This record gives sequence, structure tokens and C-alpha cells, in this order.
Amino acid sequence: MRYFIVLLALLSLSLLKAQNTIWSYHVTGSSSLHIRSIKSIPDVDEDDHPDVIASSENDTLYCLSGMSGTLIWRFVADPCYLERGLIAVPDLDGDSIWDVVLGTVWGTRSVFAISGVSGDTIWQYDTHEYGSGGWVYEVSLMADMDDDSIVDILASAGGPDATRAYLFSGADGTKIWEYNAGYACFGVREIGDITGDSIPDVAVSTGNSSSTAYRVVFLNGVDGTEIRIVMLSTAGWTVVPISDISGDDVPDVACGLSGGDIHALSGADGSLLWTVSAGGMVVDLNLLPDVDSNGFPELLPSGTGMYNFFCIDAFSGSFVWTTPAIDQIFVSVAIPDINGDGVNDVVGGTGFNTGYLYALDGSIDSVFWQRNMGSPIESAHWIDDIDGNGIPDILVGTRNGGIYAISDGDLRITETDVAAPHFDIMQSSFGRLEIVHDLPCGDVMDVSVYSTAGQNVARVRVSTDDNHVTIPIPSVPAGVYFAKIDVDQFTAVCKCVILK
Repeated sequence: MRYFIVLLALLSLSLLKAQNTIWSYHVTGSSSLHIRSIKSIPDVDEDDHPDVIASSENDTLYCLSGMSGTLIWRFVADPCYLERGLIAVPDLDGDSIWDVVLGTVWGTRSVFAISGVSGDTIWQYDTHEYGSGGWVYEVSLMADMDDDSIVDILASAGGPDATRAYLFSGADGTKIWEYNAGYACFGVREIGDITGDSIPDVAVSTGNSSSTAYRVVFLNGVDGTEIRIVMLSTAGWTVVPISDISGDDVPDVACGLSGGDIHALSGADGSLLWTVSAGGMVVDLNLLPDVDSNGFPELLPSGTGMYNFFCIDAFSGSFVWTTPAIDQIFVSVAIPDINGDGVNDVVGGTGFNTGYLYALDGSIDSVFWQRNMGSPIESAHWIDDIDGNGIPDILVGTRNGGIYAISDGDLRITETDVAAPHFDIMQSSFGRLEIVHDLPCGDVMDVSVYSTAGQNVARVRVSTDDNHVTIPIPSVPAGVYFAKIDVDQFTAVCKCVILK
């Protein structure tokens, strides 16, 4: 018989009590209430805690107290289309408080810089400068390019007439440069210096109904002039910097395509470094700080027709882990470490039909917990600790207009100087959980095994007379489970792996 030792840690009991709602806010208005994007913003209401911004399809941007969910201000404008159409930005208007930038769709088709304190407009750029303008798909930060000590703002717009990438002065919205792609610009990011002038440059991803539009365009950060064009097989929905993965001291990029592929492209010459398929349509790529210890970030794709959470190594394009989900992956974003292993974790959400929120281990294929939100999940993010356990909590926006702050559940690995019984959990290949312990004879040990969703899959009471206890496991899927062990006044939860 072959045994696989999988003792990982003694965990706090609150592990099985995750996902409590700390507060909720429900928007009203039109029949379409989708929370298109939700983000945290450093404290704007002077209570020394970060707050929340969320864009709804009821044509309102909300700023809510991070501690209580009460309304601070609202801004009336069309929504953003993607989660990256809304960002919190360092102070633009000189009041030392962070501000907000929103890129809108529908009729306004504008970039708004908005006061974080009051919700008033600092400046607006209207894409109707060119005919009927175009939806603004992304807004993102750029280093200070006009030497006024204020960050500047990138934006990308679609058709019929805008079809441009822009760089604006963060202070007043003055257009520093624009690039006319002639096609819908879906993604735009600062990518680092690729020209050798020590000034960051920019990448734009484009597409429309014509294959000639499927591009990543590299632009000079100083004036927006074209450096090179890389043709793609399908539309480029998003582009992100991934540092130098090719070893030539020039930063590289990754692009998510409408056909489901993800390409890594050389910043030096545009050559294809690797490609991998996530299936469906890759609408967003979010970065996860390095979890596989190779010095490079990972990629978290999300989009339509995608039914697995993927963590992809940006260096090689290989899958670090894959976790199946109940529906399409509408959201997958990095969050700070919530289980105490020193590695960033992931929050994700499903949509189209069924809205489940997932808290995922950043380093391995493991679901900490999942929760049915009762409506497809449109957006998610994280916020500094609200419930007082010292680790960040989770923000969620749903299709039916719900804005939620959800407890992380306190998954930290706990250490104590108190002498405790020693357990080794071993898993045989024949579906039995083996527990080796050093408890004295004559005690009784209660063992309950739970799935990551909190479902009890096995329960047994055994004598401690034998220091090697065998627990039969029913026919459950392979994966991560938790064994709750109760002995007299001692309780522990041990993380274990069920193998098939």
C-alpha cells in the first residue's frame, strides 16, 4: 500500500465559517442594474479606512463607506463597459485625497476625472470630438509625462468615429497625445521603456469585424507615435505588461484575444514568445504577483465561454493551476494573502446564469470557499480589513445591483506556543484517510471531513488506543478537503488532499 503524506497546517476553526456578508448596498433605478466595476479607494471620508467605488448600468457611479456601506456621494453618468473602465488614482486636484477616473459607454462616451471627496467633475474629455465618438473601454494610469508631478491618464476608445488611444494630463484633461488606430481600441497600458530612452511606452490592443483590425500596437510614450504593429489571429481585447521574460532587458507584454488565446509578445521586436488557450473569449487579464517562485508574475484570464479559473505563468505560458467553476468565469483578480502562507490569493466570480463567488488559493488548485450570490457576478475586488481580523476582505458587484463587502473568513495558518497533540494526515491511494497521532490511549477522537464549500462528506468517532487511525472516505471528487479533529478540550482543522 502506498501512502502520500499531506499534513499542511493546523488551521483556525473560522475556516469553515467564511464568506459572511459584512454589509451590502443595493442600487435601484432602471431595469439594468449590473455593477460593471467595483474597486477600493484610499480613505475619502476621513474615517481612516479605504472606501468603495462602483459603476452601475443604472447610469450612476457610487462612492460608499468601506466600513459601513453608507453612501458618500453619487455621480450620474453612463457606466463603464469593463472592470478596467473604472480606476482610483492618486490626487489630481490638489486636495491630497485620491480621485476617480471613469470611462463611459452608451451616449456620453467620455473620460471623466472625478473628485474622490465630493464626486464633482474635475475634467471631462468627450470622444464626440470625432463625429459620433466611441465607447471608452479602458482607462489606466501613466507616469507623469508633462512634468507637473501628477499622474497622467491613458484611455482607449472604440467606434464608430473615435477609434483612438489617448494620453491626458491628469491635472486638467489636456490631451498630451492621441493615436488614431482606425479600429476599436479595447486595451491600453503603460508597459515600461522599450525604446531605450528611459521613458515608459504604451501598448494598445485593437479589433473589429475585420481581421486587419486584430492588432497590438506599441506606441512611444512621449508623443504616441507608432513603434510597431503586431498582427493577431483574433481581436485583441486586453494587453498587460509582464516584465522582461525574454532576457533582453526590454519589458514584454501579454495579450488576451477574442478567440480564447493568450499571446506573450516581445517588447523589443514584437515576436511571439509563447501562446496558450484559455478557451472562450479572453476579455480581461489580471496580474497575480509571482506564486511559483520564478520571479515573474502570473496571469488570471476571465471572459465569456471560459469555465475554469486559470493561473498562467507569465514566463512560460504554462498553467500553474486550473480550477473548474460552476459557470463562465466573469471575474478573476488577485487579492492579498488571506491564509497566511505569504502568497497572494485570488477572488473570482461566475456569471451568465449562475453567480458564485470563489476564494482561491493563489499557489495551488484549491478553493478556500465558494458562495452562491443569487445573481451573476459582474465584478470583484478587495479592500483592507473591515471586520477586524487583520486581513483584507472582498468586494463583489452583481447583475441585480448588489454591492457587497464579504468577510475573507480568516484563513490564516495559526501558530501557538501551547503544547498540542501532533497529527500526521496520510492519504492512501485506496480512498482512506490515515491519521497518525501521539494522543494517550483511552481518549475518543471525533473526525469530520468537509469539502471546501463546507459540505460534510464523512464523520466518524474512533478510539485513540491505536496511534494509526483509518477513516473511510466515500466516493468524493479528488481535491482539497478539511479534517476537523475533536479530542477532549482540543480541536484542530487539518488541510488534506483526497487522491483518486
